[in-house]
Amino acid sequence: MPVRRAPVEQVTDFLSDPNVWNRIGLCALITCILWVVMFGWAPPFSYRVREAPARDIYARVQFEYNDYETTEANVRRARANALNIYVNDPQPLEQLRLALIDSVFEIKQKSFEDIQAAGAWKKFEDSEADEEEYDPEVAKENFQKFRAALEKDEKLAALQRALSAAFIEVDKHGLLANLTHEIGQGSMTEIEVYPKGDPSAKRRALVSQVRIAEASATLHNRLIEEILKEAAVINEGTMVADRIYNWIKPQLMVTLVRDDAASKKASNQVAREVEIAKRVYEPGDLMEQFNGRDLDRQGILANVPLTAEDVDFLRAEHEALVNSGKWYDRTIRSICFFGLFAAVFAMLCQYLYYKDNYLLTDIRHFALLLGLMLITLVTAWIVSMKVEWRAEVVPIVIFAVTIAIAYHIELAMLISTLVALAFTVAHGFGFGEFVILTTAATSSAIMCRQIRSRTKLVNIGLISAAFVFPTAVGVLYLLGQPLGLPLLTDAVWFAGGTFLAGLLISALLPYLERWFDIQTDISLLELSDANHPLLKELVQRAPGTYNHSINVASISEAAADSIGANGLLCRVGAYFHDIGKLRKPDYFIENQGGGTNKHDDLVPTMSTLVIIAHVKDGAEIASKYNLPKRIIDLIEQHHGTTLVEYFYKRATKISEEENDGTQIDQADYRYPGPKPQTAEAAVMMLADTVESASRALREPTPARLENLVTEIARKKFEDGQFDECPITVQQLQTIQMSLVKSLNAVYHARVKYPEQKPAKVKS
Repeated sequence: MPVRRAPVEQVTDFLSDPNVWNRIGLCALITCILWVVMFGWAPPFSYRVREAPARDIYARVQFEYNDYETTEANVRRARANALNIYVNDPQPLEQLRLALIDSVFEIKQKSFEDIQAAGAWKKFEDSEADEEEYDPEVAKENFQKFRAALEKDEKLAALQRALSAAFIEVDKHGLLANLTHEIGQGSMTEIEVYPKGDPSAKRRALVSQVRIAEASATLHNRLIEEILKEAAVINEGTMVADRIYNWIKPQLMVTLVRDDAASKKASNQVAREVEIAKRVYEPGDLMEQFNGRDLDRQGILANVPLTAEDVDFLRAEHEALVNSGKWYDRTIRSICFFGLFAAVFAMLCQYLYYKDNYLLTDIRHFALLLGLMLITLVTAWIVSMKVEWRAEVVPIVIFAVTIAIAYHIELAMLISTLVALAFTVAHGFGFGEFVILTTAATSSAIMCRQIRSRTKLVNIGLISAAFVFPTAVGVLYLLGQPLGLPLLTDAVWFAGGTFLAGLLISALLPYLERWFDIQTDISLLELSDANHPLLKELVQRAPGTYNHSINVASISEAAADSIGANGLLCRVGAYFHDIGKLRKPDYFIENQGGGTNKHDDLVPTMSTLVIIAHVKDGAEIASKYNLPKRIIDLIEQHHGTTLVEYFYKRATKISEEENDGTQIDQADYRYPGPKPQTAEAAVMMLADTVESASRALREPTPARLENLVTEIARKKFEDGQFDECPITVQQLQTIQMSLVKSLNAVYHARVKYPEQKPAKVKS
């Protein structure tokens, strides 16, 4: 009786195993990566657009946030002070000066009476004087003085120089009657002006400089100033300047036109440069925004769905909270974060230890599982933070379906539930999110049975979405979300993401099969094509073996299906299980066609080597043709370590007849194995053996077939061939019944028809 060891000793032995620490270290590494990526030291930010908080939200820490009301006022003020842009065309002023010179020439050449009659001199008089006060004699005297002052040509040239100098500023800035933009569209005291055709040459100008009513007075002063500078040539300079101004003033015209597009662009640029004003919130303040768009909103209140602006507002408060966190708060949160994932990995490892131990003992498979969990959690975290629709459901469903296809459904349901749990707890999303994600993942995984077309994956997404939508509506409503458009929108997004995951997994399936070395029913069906090069070669070179393989495929598929194993894998594996016989097809009885048996010339040991070699040769050929590993496993395991009984008995008989004292070692006449590791391999072993043995029956009656199958199954069982595969005695009996039924269908009794007599030919 074994000695029961103390628990302390068991724990000590467990912890002293380096393989245990390798896996603990791998789990710790994954957790550290998640801790960094997910900010495991900081409180989670759990608010989402369209989610209705269960209570009014108050600030937990002092922070600043955008004050949109003040900012809008600053923008309006900036726009009101922006400089409008006007285009200046100085050409009309040049024409005006030329017309003035022409009028002066006319005065020099004509008499007062002629000029008076034409009304030309009146333009040089004060236009604001009353008609009743007009004295022709005074006018004539003024005319004579003006004419005398400009009588000579050099005086006229001096006048032209003075005019050009006086108009320099007017030419630069232009003239306008009144501003053409409204109050609020820009500054009313200053504008920007550029000459026509050269927008880059902008210059500022005061409105008083360009408004005709004010600019004309400045022009008058400039005229007096510039003409007086020509005093050496022009007498009576002030009088001349006044007369010239009297002529020019009423004829000054608008030369500035507002550039609407450039002015609007400048206004927008000024508005963009306005810095956003900030408002300081104190702890305990209601989280209230003044955004100028929702004037009735008093704050972020209970049962009111959050908008995108609300979430940004809450995120600012959350960032301030994170930045103000003390070291001990971060330490405690980090410990809890590691504890969460320690619990998740502990539950996973416990399940693997009892149910799928090979995934735990094989470090490659274990690392692959943890790597997929890492990718899924990181992807779900990123998309949940970056987009408003509930995109985290997509990677989690893809993860669940991938595990279901690569391994099995039960593992997929468990591990996807653990991933959903870790995701929702780490991010504070709550129980409702956990239930919805778990429903989407498990409902998708549970339907991943016998995927024989890509349409099945699309249907999985569609059916799962049909489960997710009512689940989301019901759970969110029961947890306090108001029934309305935001809740229904969230439910639609969850369902839509589940359906999208089905579409994506159908596109990713070929890559998953390659990465995980798995075979879905789709790839198995592709392998079962009769045009496969190996099957075509088998038909040509070993037709008997090909017929045997076809029969084994038929009966093994039915037997596997009867116990819930993968019947399609058995069928396809049976097609290739004897391809090793292609190396020496004539040494196998089914290919000899009743001719000479080549083993008659060989000693039993050599014959055994030839027979056994077809397993190793088959695995080599399968690898050469890139057949999947599961097919190669069936090739290697379909004989297990069974005894080549015929040649063993023959060798024993020869030894007894020769009486040479040679001991026949049974191990030399056994296949190298391994024994069947899966239910499919066990079914293949039995189907292969009973199909071959049934051919030797002279009269394959139902009773004889049943006895044959029972005897073969008993020998295999007693020989320990099923010790390493997960098959029960009850399943073994079910397989026997299926094999008997299939063989009876093959060897069913046929009605003997009387021979047909030949017809008599009339002569």
